[in-house]
Amino acid sequence: MFFLRGLARLPWGALHRLGQGIAGLLYHSNGREAGNVRANLAIAYPHLSVTEREALVRQVLIESAITFCEMPRIWLSDEDLSDRVDPAGLPEHMRELVDRGKGLILAMPHHGNWELVSAGIDPSLPITGLYRPPRQSFLEPLMSQGRSIARIRMVPTTPAGIKALNRALKAGEVIAILPDQVPKSAGAAAAVAPFFGRECATMVLLGRLAARHGSPVLFAWAERQSGSCYRMRHFLADDDIADVDPQRAAIALNRHVERCIAAAPAQYQWAYRRFYPAVPGQSNPYA
Repeated sequence: MFFLRGLARLPWGALHRLGQGIAGLLYHSNGREAGNVRANLAIAYPHLSVTEREALVRQVLIESAITFCEMPRIWLSDEDLSDRVDPAGLPEHMRELVDRGKGLILAMPHHGNWELVSAGIDPSLPITGLYRPPRQSFLEPLMSQGRSIARIRMVPTTPAGIKALNRALKAGEVIAILPDQVPKSAGAAAAVAPFFGRECATMVLLGRLAARHGSPVLFAWAERQSGSCYRMRHFLADDDIADVDPQRAAIALNRHVERCIAAAPAQYQWAYRRFYPAVPGQSNPYA
């Protein structure tokens, strides 16, 4: 806890240098993080040479480490983060969609620094965000505090949390979901759909909410630029993300996440075990 509060006081440039140093240690120690990134990139970008892929592994670790070094400052600082984010028309786009009266689903993949998306949105819009409690329980109050400051009411991935999302959309409000979180198993909460050509467990909640309420889905992420600054990237999802067939909606969801990643492949959280076996006979790339 003291360590995280110490990080929150560091200048942005120092946080980036620290992230680069941590990334170097992760790469050379060849531990779990580097192994996950290497396995995921081999699946997503099989056309790359070994040299090209290793260069991307290094850059992914740098970008990811910087993102996580920045989070304590985002959660614990009272700094006006909007000064660091170019909204690039996102507030106006969100307002236009909300004015349709069907609510709005803000899809925020683990891309760039997703914790900064709130700095590029219209502060007058009430937002309810879905989150999965972190494995490290001591991080949960910090995460909740930071997102509450960012004007996002957080609800857990429980039946009560899902009901809160439905109420928000019914009231014409905004909800925020991380669309690339891996459900625990296929079935009621997940469908199997291709992601970079491999069948993966994929959430169906986003598609069901969009279909039930007729809500538009807006993908958004804060892409890191030079000089510790960010630019919002966003696009409106196709109608097929709200298909009544859960698998078709899941296929569309993964296709849209791939579109986000294509804008800056190194800024995606490739250490996440997204390609864990989802169907019988699939190999485990993390074994």
